[in-house]
Amino acid sequence: MPFQTPQTAIKPAGAATTRAIILLIAFFSVGPAAAQQKTAFPSFGISSGTPLFSQATATGVVVGQGGNCAVALPDGRALWFLNNVMTGERKADGQAAVWDIVDGAAAFSASTAPWAQGGALEYVSDENNLPLALLSGDLGEYSQVRKFWPRSGFCYGGKCYVFYSIMNNYGPGPYDHFRVGQGLAWADKPAGPYRKALSGTRYGFWNDIEPAFGSALLKDEDGWLYVYGRVMTAPGEYGAALARVRPEQVLSRDNYSYYSADPSSTPWTADLTEASAVLERMPEDFSVSYNDFLKSYLAVYMDEESGLVLARQARYPWGPWAEPVRLLACAREDYCYGAREQAAFSAQGGKKIYVTVERKNAPYVYEIKFK
Repeated sequence: MPFQTPQTAIKPAGAATTRAIILLIAFFSVGPAAAQQKTAFPSFGISSGTPLFSQATATGVVVGQGGNCAVALPDGRALWFLNNVMTGERKADGQAAVWDIVDGAAAFSASTAPWAQGGALEYVSDENNLPLALLSGDLGEYSQVRKFWPRSGFCYGGKCYVFYSIMNNYGPGPYDHFRVGQGLAWADKPAGPYRKALSGTRYGFWNDIEPAFGSALLKDEDGWLYVYGRVMTAPGEYGAALARVRPEQVLSRDNYSYYSADPSSTPWTADLTEASAVLERMPEDFSVSYNDFLKSYLAVYMDEESGLVLARQARYPWGPWAEPVRLLACAREDYCYGAREQAAFSAQGGKKIYVTVERKNAPYVYEIKFK
């Protein structure tokens, strides 16, 4: 069946108009041909990874970080949402000793030039120049066993927003935790302080058995914010479901609708139980963007089993998605994780994109240039 979506306002002439019209056509399309249209993935060149961290010997510095979601700010800077920020000592041999871990933090770089990021992140810090936690708990949240991991964020209307995972610790180790829900926080300034929004009397917008909405975000030219969430599709298997909301209404769960491929349902429904997985085999962290050079939507993620960074294309935010294409391979001994495109850095109309990958808990940037 063709996937369908309603269309609202169409923007003035230009690329935005073209994309809005394409989405409008999708709403009225019928027959299998509409769902089967695909775009061939072009050839490309890729750079060797460039570390985001300075490799100089130092103590009391950030030696590792996860999440690595960059957002372009109106003043030309980039805002980074991070999780598991590790501080400690960078030794002369390049190895790192971890002293402490902050569950989530924010940082800035002076520009969105991708090669200007290395060693230049300025963390939102305390008086000792150590990263501050982006979010904190209170006594009503079992804060002694909770941590809050930023996943993805955006800025709109003078405010900044971040979706986060609510994690429960079950042991003393840094990886002894499991997800119990998803929430959303906001701030009047990019540096914070960030306040956790409420859904009723609870901070969690979605619980542990609902999709982890906020794994990836797409603020599209059709006026919608598309919010992707990892969801279990079978025991041990995961995909991604899709929600959408107007950016100005993002703080209320009641304003979200969910994409459903069920022919007995409307394409967008307020009933979360009718939501369909639009992407298969997805990890916790990934990205979705629109690439004007490719004239398609682009999902970038890491296959955790093979260590491959993959990309998939689609004509619409909900798919159907083409088969994955390999972008790069990661050595098993590098313990890679968390691949995503940083759309804030893309150049030449999407002909150049930039992907971050965590290697041994440190982020590296790769340039991919399409031919």
